[in-house]
Amino acid sequence: KITARPKGISWWHILGAGLLAGIGFTMSMFISNLAFTSEHKDSMEVAKIAILLGSLISGIIGALYLFALDKRATLKK
Repeated sequence: KITARPKGISWWHILGAGLLAGIGFTMSMFISNLAFTSEHKDSMEVAKIAILLGSLISGIIGALYLFALDKRATLKK
């Protein structure tokens, strides 16, 4: 065990934070710039759209998940 989980934070909260972590797309953009040369500009555009769409979906799912988790906790009280 490395550390103790803070009081009030469940594994479900950690899962929600993990879903939100999918938003980070800077490294994906960097790798796609390295992978596709100027000859494959179409592939580069597709990669950028896919990365941005994936980040958007991850952000929406993570936010909805944490909102639902908070709503469920409020209803239990």
